[in-house]
Amino acid sequence: MPPHAARARERNGLFTTLLTAETPLSRGQLQDEAITLSTGAIETTGTTLAWTLYEVTRSPESERRLRDELASVCSDRPLHYDDMEHLPYARQVLQEVVRKYGPAWMVTRTATRDIHLGTHRIAEGADVVWSPYLHQHDPEHFPDPDCFAPDRWTPERAPTARGSFLASATDAAHVSARTSLGPSCRSSCRPTCSSGPAWSSPPAPHAPKPSPPSNPTQ
Repeated sequence: MPPHAARARERNGLFTTLLTAETPLSRGQLQDEAITLSTGAIETTGTTLAWTLYEVTRSPESERRLRDELASVCSDRPLHYDDMEHLPYARQVLQEVVRKYGPAWMVTRTATRDIHLGTHRIAEGADVVWSPYLHQHDPEHFPDPDCFAPDRWTPERAPTARGSFLASATDAAHVSARTSLGPSCRSSCRPTCSSGPAWSSPPAPHAPKPSPPSNPTQ
């Protein structure tokens, strides 16, 4: 047993599981796993929460429903893991945020064998690039795709919506996000948003026109 695995048995947690796996992981593999967890489970969860609060501040109805749901489930006590299954609207809000502002706008994969996707043949070893953003803004599956509508994910409507939804969050990530979202929505202070996304901000009414770029050939 590697020395780092032996030391891990004295502690508990996710890294204990990695260090004591049946098939031992090398230091390089452990480093890769740590980087993946940091970027895939922490940064993306933080980004999703930021967009969630942005949308909630713009939707008093969503904010009210979130507050009511949290109050009915846990009142004044902290959220527990067992509460997660009793927060369906919170999950709908997060699913809609991930659909509208998915943390990965482009994904790549390498084909491990020859395969046909529809009428397209993809050879083994070929790189495949696609955009979850385009899938998740397809009006055929999501009418008015730019609208924030958590009720797309009600039990009655979710099977249809999920047909074009490329989930980028695991159950663990959803639990983490809902646990973090709870205190923000239960606070007596209402969150406010001072500005919108950079790409949606209108230009200043009297902003000077930009100078034309210089001609590098002159």
